[in-house]
Amino acid sequence: MSTETPAMVSGNRNTSTSEATLLSRSGTLARTGTLARTETTAFQNDTTRRLQLKSVLFQQKLDWYTVKMAIKTSIPPAVLVCAIQSDSWINHFKTNAYLAPIISACVLPALPRAMLIRHNVRLTFAIVLAYCWALLAGWSGVQARQHTTNNVDERNAYNSSAEAVVAIFLIFFIWSSCTLKSAFPDWGLQCTIAGILAVATLPGIARAPNTKQVIDQTNIILEAFLVGQAVGFVNALILFPQSCRDVFKKDMGACLDGLAGVTRTQRKCMQSILLRTITGTGEMDSNPCANQLEAAVQHFVNEVSKTRQNSEYAAREISWGVFDHSQLGDISSLLVDLIPPASGLSSVADMLQLSTAAGYDLSNDACAINRHSETDNDSSYDDDWQHLETAMHQHSQKMTEAILEGIEHAKVRLELIKGRSLFSRSRVRKVDVEHRAVAVNPGEAGFLESYRDVFEKGRVLDEENEAISNKKLLECYIQHRPQVGNLSEYTSEMHSNTLRYFLFLHSQTLLSSLGNELLNLLTFVDDCYSRHKRLLIPPFFHPNYWVKRFVSLGDIQQESTSQDAEKQTHVELGPGFYSPKNPDHLPPSNLMETIGDYIRKIPSGFSSDHAAFGLRVVCAIMTIAIIAFLHDSQNFYFRHRFLWSLFAILLSMARTAGSSTFLLLGRVLGTLASMITSYIIWYVVDEKTPGILVFLWLWFVVLGYLFVKFPSLFSVWFVALIASIVMIANELQVRKLGEAAVLASGQAVYAPYIIFPYRLAFVTLGVLTGYFWTIFPYPLSEHSELRENMAKTMYGLACYYMCIQQTVLAHLHGNFGDVKDKTSPGFHLQAARRRIFHKYQALNTSTKTGYQFLDWEFGLGGRFPKQTYGEMISILERLGSYMTLISYVSRDMKASKATSSWWANDPTGTAQAHLIPKGITTRMIILHSALSRAHPLPPKLTEIEIPHMGEFLTRDVPADAGFAAAALIHSVTWYLIRDVNRLTQLARELVGELSFSFSIIHDRHTENGL
Repeated sequence: MSTETPAMVSGNRNTSTSEATLLSRSGTLARTGTLARTETTAFQNDTTRRLQLKSVLFQQKLDWYTVKMAIKTSIPPAVLVCAIQSDSWINHFKTNAYLAPIISACVLPALPRAMLIRHNVRLTFAIVLAYCWALLAGWSGVQARQHTTNNVDERNAYNSSAEAVVAIFLIFFIWSSCTLKSAFPDWGLQCTIAGILAVATLPGIARAPNTKQVIDQTNIILEAFLVGQAVGFVNALILFPQSCRDVFKKDMGACLDGLAGVTRTQRKCMQSILLRTITGTGEMDSNPCANQLEAAVQHFVNEVSKTRQNSEYAAREISWGVFDHSQLGDISSLLVDLIPPASGLSSVADMLQLSTAAGYDLSNDACAINRHSETDNDSSYDDDWQHLETAMHQHSQKMTEAILEGIEHAKVRLELIKGRSLFSRSRVRKVDVEHRAVAVNPGEAGFLESYRDVFEKGRVLDEENEAISNKKLLECYIQHRPQVGNLSEYTSEMHSNTLRYFLFLHSQTLLSSLGNELLNLLTFVDDCYSRHKRLLIPPFFHPNYWVKRFVSLGDIQQESTSQDAEKQTHVELGPGFYSPKNPDHLPPSNLMETIGDYIRKIPSGFSSDHAAFGLRVVCAIMTIAIIAFLHDSQNFYFRHRFLWSLFAILLSMARTAGSSTFLLLGRVLGTLASMITSYIIWYVVDEKTPGILVFLWLWFVVLGYLFVKFPSLFSVWFVALIASIVMIANELQVRKLGEAAVLASGQAVYAPYIIFPYRLAFVTLGVLTGYFWTIFPYPLSEHSELRENMAKTMYGLACYYMCIQQTVLAHLHGNFGDVKDKTSPGFHLQAARRRIFHKYQALNTSTKTGYQFLDWEFGLGGRFPKQTYGEMISILERLGSYMTLISYVSRDMKASKATSSWWANDPTGTAQAHLIPKGITTRMIILHSALSRAHPLPPKLTEIEIPHMGEFLTRDVPADAGFAAAALIHSVTWYLIRDVNRLTQLARELVGELSFSFSIIHDRHTENGL
């Protein structure tokens, strides 16, 4: 780690011995503070298990939404199980009637309308595609049977050629569907259902002697699938329907509540830090406010991400309202713009907490630095600093209250607050006499003007009765900042005050930015609120939309070309961003080489991890399905319905061993619970059909509740649902058809108390078979998966920081341009930054998911360094937030034409060295290579250094917003470099360092003795 002070300490490196001592002590304290916080966090995690259990139990309380969704989810399978009692139904579907209630649960009725339609369109496509493949396989099997049989009478007998052909078709389809399932997780359920249809039809149609029987058998299963889907889909549309617009509106309310939580937690954190400073207590590591603020920011970011995703579906619905499809996208973009300043508040609170703790430790060390004598100057200096700190804190409180009122105003405008009258809102809160005449409550017409005045005017220091602009207020803070003076007389109090001043300034700057971003949202919402509600139809329903989309494509290209020629602007991001080079092949130079490049992608797809997963699933399926294609075991397969084991395999297999272990236990326990419940359902009502159906519906309600509350464990609840349907619905089929008809179909008949554990054994057999082929011949461990994902995340952050560097440089030089102009560098940089950031977010999510399954991974040999990887994941998350904050704050670094800012006109390059230090991108790429390839780091990899902040303290700087932005970027950069250095240390612990040095130790006592 770097040995520099965590904020701005002036002077050159070799100025004095006292400064070097101060710097080394600060770096040591920074590391000590980090380790102390880690130990404190570990202790808190160990002592809060009871609180976590209480929170989990609290989340399980019933609310009206959960009750509605549980009932809505339980009705389709219950209705289709009841349909078995119909003579026409059971005579048509016969022994395949139980498939309809299974597929009805795959409709996912709890989804909102647009998502529901999209999911079911995909599901229908997958089912029909599997049906067509089954017909092709059956026809090929019939052709093989005809070409290998001379006697017509022998075509009904077993034919090995037909069985082999159909088995090959089954293998290829299962491999293709599972490969796509791994490569495209959004299609996971659809691919699984397609595989279920394939294993349900292909083993049976391999025995069909002619094409007519192939079509008949396949049609029956297809009809069962489509009828089940239709019943579930109609139920989802009619019963308790959900609109994506309503979900989007609810998500907006959650976002605003999350932002209010961030603001309140930040205020509480700043008050706590200020109170601890005044009382003289330096126990900052035990203050949980920073951790609470970080959790609040993470919750807010998650809600914004969910809202942004749901806005795309909400724009596709026909509805009655105010916001059209484009305005929904604008609102989601405005919510996204709130993330950087909100996340910056968390980073500043963490920096302020660390600097305060470091400052108090330094003040207790008399040998660290030269101290002032207790004179009047010292007391006056302390009084000035406390006065300035109090004034900054008061102004921050005013901005915090304004932001909270702005959030309430947005809720009123969006009609998220019910049961309140806008005319009586003035009586809700009490205001003092001075502000009674000018105070405007949220929801009223003049609130925006009052809100805007808070961020443009304020009072500071002794000028309590004089309203000044926010710019002058910032100038006053900058002019009254703690001065350094002679470095040899730089005391620990001055050092701590300097750190605290800049961090308080950062907090105020970010609050101001957050208020301005919220003002943009409020202005947009007020503008839309003034319009009348109307019928909103998505544009793609109009033919003119598609005509304009295709016709205007050429015009746009010509227009952009003419604009490029007129402006003579060429923006090139480099070949590494668009298409990385292939070390084995040069770029194609003609048509044949281009075609060859596309052909080479085919074998690369076969050698991918997704194809390997598909092959594992094929091996697991054929381990049991091979019984259906062999002469001696074929009847045994169909008699005992090994088909249920194949269903369990398709639902249970996962790519990695750790998640498979967790889900294995979950599915086995879920199936066991279904068996016990089936016993209770069947015998508690004395085997009476009406009672069985009622109790089975209640069990479906319980499973529907679990579906809604724990959607991440969908496969566990789905296997439990399948087990209960297989046990109960199959027995109802036998009762309705009669034992003779069931035996004639080739299936065995047992008593319920025998068949229930028998079917449990078959489902468990499928789960265990899938788990076996997950770990054999070698397991794809979460360990290697986590390491590779973390290395990819490092490379993504390296690319992201390159975009950040270019963004800051463009702002420094004043050539960033207008972001809305597609020909400006700013537009291309923003597009590239967002593209890389989305990839980074996906990699970071997969990394954290793999980390959560480490406890379920079995290890051989030495223990896995889980604590090291956990710290590295935390550092990578902080690096992403630091980089985003740097990019966001750099927007305020605009050189005014009247006064030239020193950072924009600096021939020495000092500003660039402070704001965009070199070496971070290179270091991240080196760590990526070492971690992904598991090779040692290069020898003597030194720590990255950052220049001191002397330019910000020892010279006159313009008192404008650009100085506050530059100071914030420097502070965040210091912490970013500190985390990169710590990341280097952790990577060195994992992969080692390339070193062939040796040392000879002489034993002096032995030499003297000789």
